[in-house]
Amino acid sequence: MSLRLRLIVLIAALVTVVVLSLSGLYLNSLLDSLSAVALERSEFASQQVNAFISDRINRSAAAPAPTLTPAGRPVRQPAPPPTIEETKAQWRALVADDPDIATLLVRTMALSPALVEINVAGQDGVILASSNPERVGQPLKPLENFADWRNRPLRRRLTELIVRKPDYQVVTPLGIAPQAGDDHASKEQPVFTTQVATSSVLLRAAVLPPLETVGAVAAGALLVSLIVTGLATSRALRPLRRIEQTIDRIAQGRFGDAPALPHAETREFAAVESKLNLLGQQYTGARQDATKLKHSLDEMVDRMATQFDVASRFAAISRISGGVAHEIKNPLNAISLHLDLLRARAETGGADGSSKELIPEIDVLSREVRRLDRVVKTFLDFSRPVEVKFTEVDLGALAAEVAHLMTPQAQLAGIELKCDSPVQPVLVRGDEDMLLQAVLNLVTNAMEAMKTGGCVRLSVAAGRHTVTLTVADDGPGIPPELRDKVFQLYFTTKEKGSGIGLAMTYRAVQLHNGTVDFVSEVGRGTTFRLQFPRLMHNDV
Repeated sequence: MSLRLRLIVLIAALVTVVVLSLSGLYLNSLLDSLSAVALERSEFASQQVNAFISDRINRSAAAPAPTLTPAGRPVRQPAPPPTIEETKAQWRALVADDPDIATLLVRTMALSPALVEINVAGQDGVILASSNPERVGQPLKPLENFADWRNRPLRRRLTELIVRKPDYQVVTPLGIAPQAGDDHASKEQPVFTTQVATSSVLLRAAVLPPLETVGAVAAGALLVSLIVTGLATSRALRPLRRIEQTIDRIAQGRFGDAPALPHAETREFAAVESKLNLLGQQYTGARQDATKLKHSLDEMVDRMATQFDVASRFAAISRISGGVAHEIKNPLNAISLHLDLLRARAETGGADGSSKELIPEIDVLSREVRRLDRVVKTFLDFSRPVEVKFTEVDLGALAAEVAHLMTPQAQLAGIELKCDSPVQPVLVRGDEDMLLQAVLNLVTNAMEAMKTGGCVRLSVAAGRHTVTLTVADDGPGIPPELRDKVFQLYFTTKEKGSGIGLAMTYRAVQLHNGTVDFVSEVGRGTTFRLQFPRLMHNDV
């Protein structure tokens, strides 16, 4: 769907919602007004009829019944009080026979054109008087209450007016006041029931013209909104086509041959087109830079491929060297064995003792063979693959164990060994033996560096995602020119050092996806930091 069509649909939907909402409010107000007037007139008519009937009954009850004297002249004497049932029967007869009541019902119909019928029924539900004489003597037909209809939603009221077209009633009871001591009188049904029937057809006739007007206005508003939206979007989106053409020119490398803009659009879109041309120039420069970067990346990939090839060759050389070292080890063992035999024979040499003079030379050869054997063993250890047995390791407990193991040796050397580890377990995933040996190497180097005593401090700190183990000493520090060689195999500054301790520590940390670094200050000591990924409980 195009942008223009989407805008038209969106604005049309918005106008439709607004028009329907306003139309609904207007119709709801109109129905409330019409129904309120009709209900008010119906209730007034019902109250007027009840008041007239009450007045007629009261007048009839106040007139005493005449009697005859012995002389034959009528004399007014008080009649005995009738019973409740007799009184009700007299009232029913009065309502049914009084022509003035029927006349009143007919006249009351003129209060509203929506009134279609007024009925007065007795306690048995039979109509005693009606504005329609044909209804007298028939049972009273119950209708829907007008007040209940007024409280219904607008949609339902309109549906009933237009589709169902029912009649509604306003019912007013007319009864007798309970007598003193008569408990059941208040519970009886009313003696009379006045029903005022209102026709929804007449209400519908009053509602339909405004409803048709509202529909016509709504349709007109929607049509006008569609036309205005179509024209407005065509004019508003016209510059987008021009911007599209400008972008096409920029893609082709043309930055100044745009056709003249209309006068109404010159200022705004000239600025936009100028910026687009500037952006195009920058885009061209960026594309050239990207081309250069691609060439650089290609060269880098070529270099990486070359380095990978070199690394592969080095790996092959390492495998060959490992095989050579393994082959060298066997002759070294044989040479060492024969040197031991020669030394034994030299010790039991001839009587002139000339053979014993060879013993020092044999000892020199034996020491060099043993040194060469150690070098070959170390080389084999580093050239063969290492099998790491990963488990959950508490780095704090591991540091405490190293401190416990090295405390006797530290006391003999006059060195204070401190360990600061968290109370809660700090877990990493690793090989416990390999990590233990790596930390032992650091502590051993630190203690050997302090010839005159001092303090070695082990600490474990847990971060959010990492765990850091620190080994700090008060030794002489590492000179700046030697710091790049610390982790190299066979590099050592000690007279009897092998140069493999820190190399093994570095390899162990790398195998655990960790990092190792150090800071050193000459004359004040060195601090090594081992950092590992922390193992959380939800990672287990």
